[in-house]
Amino acid sequence: MIGYTMPTHQVNLDSLILRQPLDSESDSSVPGHEPLFKLEELHHTKMYFRLLRKPDFQRETASWPPAMIVEFVKTFLDGGLIPSIIVWHSKKTNNVFTIDGAHRISALIAWVNDDYGNGEISQKAWDHAVPEAHQNLHKQTKRLMDETIGSYAQLYDFGLNPEKTADEEKRRRGKAIATMQLSIQKVDGDATVAEESFYKINSSAVAIDDTELDIIRGRRKPNAITTRAILYKGKGYKYWANFTNAAQIESMAATAYTLLFGDLLEIGPKSPDLPRAGQPYSSQAFKMVLDFVNFFNGVTPAMWTHKATKTTKTKSVPRLPDDVNGTATEEYIQKVIDTASLVSGPAEASQSLGLDQAVYAYDASGKVHPAAFIAHHKFAEELKEKDQMVGFTVVRKQFEEFIVGHKVFLNRLGHSKGSRTKPLTAILTMYRAILKAIDKGITSDSDIIKELETYSDLSSIQNSLLGSEDAEETTTKKFSKAAVRAKLVSEVLETRARCAVCGARLPPSCRSKDHINKAEHDGIGSVDNLQFTHPFCNSARDKIEAVQATTKGQLPLVD
Repeated sequence: MIGYTMPTHQVNLDSLILRQPLDSESDSSVPGHEPLFKLEELHHTKMYFRLLRKPDFQRETASWPPAMIVEFVKTFLDGGLIPSIIVWHSKKTNNVFTIDGAHRISALIAWVNDDYGNGEISQKAWDHAVPEAHQNLHKQTKRLMDETIGSYAQLYDFGLNPEKTADEEKRRRGKAIATMQLSIQKVDGDATVAEESFYKINSSAVAIDDTELDIIRGRRKPNAITTRAILYKGKGYKYWANFTNAAQIESMAATAYTLLFGDLLEIGPKSPDLPRAGQPYSSQAFKMVLDFVNFFNGVTPAMWTHKATKTTKTKSVPRLPDDVNGTATEEYIQKVIDTASLVSGPAEASQSLGLDQAVYAYDASGKVHPAAFIAHHKFAEELKEKDQMVGFTVVRKQFEEFIVGHKVFLNRLGHSKGSRTKPLTAILTMYRAILKAIDKGITSDSDIIKELETYSDLSSIQNSLLGSEDAEETTTKKFSKAAVRAKLVSEVLETRARCAVCGARLPPSCRSKDHINKAEHDGIGSVDNLQFTHPFCNSARDKIEAVQATTKGQLPLVD
């Protein structure tokens, strides 16, 4: 089959094959030939469909865009070349586990059952709370499938009753439902052999990346469970189902998801705001949340990744144990909630700074910068630990105006330091240095930049050779998605409402209601007496205003 590049928008087919752990090493495969099936057997009412399983170590079946699913079904019906499906047939349960080919089988199941992420099977798996992104992609895929090939029910009817259509191609494809079969190979041996076969297959250059393999191998560790629980708001396949605190984990995961991602939005001309941390159903979001969970829970690669077990240098580092009862997972999620609440907590969260992600998380190209997203959460945590939240709030407007005016620095630090969390330390150094400069009474941007250049970590911020990707150049007349994205971020920054106390930008999700004339001073709840502030600015208003009245910008903030 033709190779495909990683899509931007992937259809989630992960619910179409039931997941089940391969915990019994004594379980062996059924001897003899590999099991066979016809397309008709993939309907959710058929016995063969009920026997299909996906091992819990299988990656998420969510890497194909609508066009790829349609093309695959078309290739199958037209007798095109499709690689064999590799399965393991359990002697203990008679269930058939897909070791390789879950996407191929799921694409066919999706067509047969008219379920591209929001059909009957998927809705049941998500407790009828299918994410909006999945619903939209379901509609897109179904529309494209119906227009290009036709639905399974329609072609099945044409196969039974050829006289109902004059379209010879649809007649032929209808009959193919009964005659075409996927080629299947069977793994012999016990459950351990089946799992090792999966790793061998997917350790090749064309399969899963290292992060995905690490999360699969470490699927019982608290950082892996936490990441999956948060990304899916406690829904979907429940890797934590056997824990006695499963319900608590699901509730906490939904809270953490809301704090990190907020409302699910697409960046587009009709969008009312920016998505807080990009789209949660993407490979970047998965890695960013995993990095976030690891960073704030003190987990290093040497403690849990498979590659680290093969090196001699990390033998002295204690390995992160599996979570056997859910306690560690609950602690990990709570740490995410505590940290994210400082940044994006709602109006009732008195310690929430309400930091605007348009200011902190987006770079000059209008993209969410993963390291910057993590860095400003760590920065907020440091402010609280050092009891500097009031002092920061007094100079916050100037601090954030500098960041907004120099977003290109994020791009340059990213280019010079590398991907994932590699630029994180440098970004934190930049935040601390900016705050220290303002604390010293430095007010001009040029002088603040001179201060930044004294730090070795920040030597690249003014290097023009690293700025080639800061702004996109084009000679075409059509606006690219990147251009639209960058413009939208710019407009959000320009038009954002301001906090009545500190004067910094105020994101809608963190808007707190405040009495201008305070309630304790007989202030009433009238329109004229209402102002909107950050939650922390509301709760600490007296302290903030006291410092504002007695200083001129020089504050004892930095050690």
